[in-house]
Amino acid sequence: MLLFRISHLLTIPGATSLVASAALPSRHINYGSLHCPEDSSATLATPTYGREGAVFTVCSELLIDAGPRAAYDAVLDFRSYPRWNSFVVDVALPANVSSTPEDVYVGMVMRFTSEGLVGSVNTTSTEVISLLDSPGTSSSSGYLVSAWHYDDGVGGFGSRAEHPNVFVDLGNGSTRYVSYETYYTGLATGITVLLRERLQNQWDVQARDLKEYVEDL
Repeated sequence: MLLFRISHLLTIPGATSLVASAALPSRHINYGSLHCPEDSSATLATPTYGREGAVFTVCSELLIDAGPRAAYDAVLDFRSYPRWNSFVVDVALPANVSSTPEDVYVGMVMRFTSEGLVGSVNTTSTEVISLLDSPGTSSSSGYLVSAWHYDDGVGGFGSRAEHPNVFVDLGNGSTRYVSYETYYTGLATGITVLLRERLQNQWDVQARDLKEYVEDL
């Protein structure tokens, strides 16, 4: 999730929205064995963009004392974010979505409002659902995964980023949660790099918020 509407900073004639990229084929990633990198210079591939052009990844990993389906549904229950998420404090949804996570679909456009990145100023970003496990899946692969990508409004020329959420079933009623976002080269890369430390901090806060919320359900 990026921090500014890049379209407010630049205009590129003929640029198209990244909403269309939700239809791109997902790249194969072994999500079940995925961990946050120990090397801060390492990046993680995302389903839409892979690893080519990746600049950096922010990542949080922890154990949740609940099953993967409960945690997976909580992340997609965007209407409940104000109840537990101290990073993404509000999510504006399209008119055809009345209930979450039930009505969430690939290609759905959302507008996130976030706190804690730029002082006391809230930031907004447009996000598009790019990957969902099918409703009711038993996760025979041993994990569930969802993802959304940032839409900068200028076809990705300003900035590209994608945020997968991975929920690995540990087989004992608990879940290994890996939440990451990889940022890619673009005209606004410099701005994003400057905020990397704050992004990582808020990423960790959000993961801990989710753990506490799901374990209390």
